[in-house]
Amino acid sequence: MQLTIKTAFAVLLSLLVPLAAQAGEDALYAAEAPDGAAFIRVVNADVSGSIPLAEIGGKAIKDIAPMDASPYIYLPDGTYELSVGNQAAPVTMEKDRFYTAVVLDSGELEILSDKTFKNPRKALVSFYNLTGDGGISLKTADGKVAVIDPLDPISVGNREINAVKISLGAFSGGEAVAQTPPVNLQRGKVFSFFVIDAGGSPRLLVAENRVDTSV
Repeated sequence: MQLTIKTAFAVLLSLLVPLAAQAGEDALYAAEAPDGAAFIRVVNADVSGSIPLAEIGGKAIKDIAPMDASPYIYLPDGTYELSVGNQAAPVTMEKDRFYTAVVLDSGELEILSDKTFKNPRKALVSFYNLTGDGGISLKTADGKVAVIDPLDPISVGNREINAVKISLGAFSGGEAVAQTPPVNLQRGKVFSFFVIDAGGSPRLLVAENRVDTSV
C-alpha cells in the first residue's frame, strides 16, 4: 500500500508541474501587445548626442543613445505626430505593421516601413542604409556571399535566412566599409543591421528587434 501511495503522489506531482509551468508562461506573456496594434521605434543616427525624449500618441521613448535603436512601442492604428526635440513628422501606422523612425545627424526625421515577420523556421535580417551614400550592400564579412542587394540612401531591405552564427559586413562596391562581430541569428527573430556614417567613418550596428509593452 505504501508503494502505491508514493506512486500516486509522484503521478500527481508530475501533473502539477506542467500546470505550474503553464501558469508561469501565462504570467510572462500577459503583457503582450493587443491584437491589431501598430508598432514604432526610434533609431538615433546622430552620433553627436543622445535623444532625451521622443513622443508619439501620448507615449514617450526616452534616452536613446547615439547609434542605437529603441525597442518598438505599440499604439492603435491611425495617424500620429512624432516629435523629437524641435522636429516633428506625421506618421500613419496600419495595424500589425512595424515602423522605424530615423533621427538623422541634421535632426530631420525619416520614417521607414519595416517588414512584418512571422516565420518560426527562419531568421529575418533587416538592413538599413542610414548614410547619404547609395549602393551599400550587406554581405558576409569575407564578401563572398551577398545577403541584401545595394540600397539607396535612407532605405531598408530584408531577407529571411536560416539560423546561423555569422559576421556580416557593409560593402560599397567591392570594398568593405564596416562589419560586425559574429552574430547568432536565431529562428523566429528579427535582427536589424544599421550602417551609419559616424563622422566620415561608417559603422555597422546590429540589434535584435524587441517590443516594450511597459510604455
